[in-house]
Amino acid sequence: MKPVEPAPWIDDIPAYVPGRSKDDIAREYGAVSPVKLASNENPLGPSPKALSAMLSSMGSAHLYPDPDSRDLRRAASRFFGCMLENIIAGNGSDEILDLICRAFLRPGDEVVIPECTFSYYGIASRACGAKVAGSPMRAHRICVEGVRSSLGRNTRIVFVANPNNPTGTCLNRDEVSELISLVPPDVLIVMDEAYGAFVRRDDFLSGTGLVLQYENLITVHTLSKSHGLAGMRVGFGIASETILASMMRIKPPFNVNYLAQKAGEAALNDDDFLRETLRITWEGLDMLGRVFDRLGLPYIPSQTNFVLVHIGKDARRVYEGLLKKGIITRSMDSFGLHEYIRVSIGTPEETSLFASALEEIL
Repeated sequence: MKPVEPAPWIDDIPAYVPGRSKDDIAREYGAVSPVKLASNENPLGPSPKALSAMLSSMGSAHLYPDPDSRDLRRAASRFFGCMLENIIAGNGSDEILDLICRAFLRPGDEVVIPECTFSYYGIASRACGAKVAGSPMRAHRICVEGVRSSLGRNTRIVFVANPNNPTGTCLNRDEVSELISLVPPDVLIVMDEAYGAFVRRDDFLSGTGLVLQYENLITVHTLSKSHGLAGMRVGFGIASETILASMMRIKPPFNVNYLAQKAGEAALNDDDFLRETLRITWEGLDMLGRVFDRLGLPYIPSQTNFVLVHIGKDARRVYEGLLKKGIITRSMDSFGLHEYIRVSIGTPEETSLFASALEEIL
């Protein structure tokens, strides 16, 4: 009997490679209290207001959530400075990316994706039968000219993470404007601003204020990092009503669960938590910079809540040595950066433990 076969392009999609979990390291290395600095999670945990909102809402968990996530979207529209009609909520930003690809890609279409960036852009695109054209980068930065050179007659979507994961770099105001102007109006620009809250550069330009001016632009956001809700999966897309209408047609009816809606709404109104998150992050970035300078390790100045550091040919040995000491960082092998590791910003205590372990291994 002939087996059920998937679409012909599915078997060629590389699997997403997540960071190692605390449970994995505890079992494998016997670490008592592993420190996870691998997945860019918020070291402060979830917003206290989000926790309170979830606890007070659990009694209604037997009810279906609002299919339109209106209260959550209303809070997000205030936070991001856009109209309610221009925002869609998703089960994390990953679902927003899925909806974009399903709504706007056909088998045989091309997408342009920078050569070293978030791997899920390629996974979501290939799942729709699209082909990926990698745009060259320059000095670990997304290069506008590289995007221009990769555009073709079949290009349907351009993905840009700003700031970029895993390099931590970002486009400046002029580069964002140039990028938008060079992409044809019938090609969708997906600007992923998952780490936008952490940017300290004065010349950063968010795309959220441009979506009504450019109807081929959508910005993508998440509460996983800045608001500590990675486990709840809350994300958003901000775009013209025309773009969102196509995505809403294929959105699952109850895609954001009830507790996630309540947690997200409360977290977006917790200004104190966000301020403390940014303080811890920026101080941690400065601390790691001093550590790497003292150890003679080149690193890429970051506009995110992580740092990409160049270890050299011993990067894999150092990564595994840190695991043995219960310190989980992110190997960059899956990105082709075999001499680097990526380190998330933790609490000051966690950062100090990482610095001590790294120095000892080196």
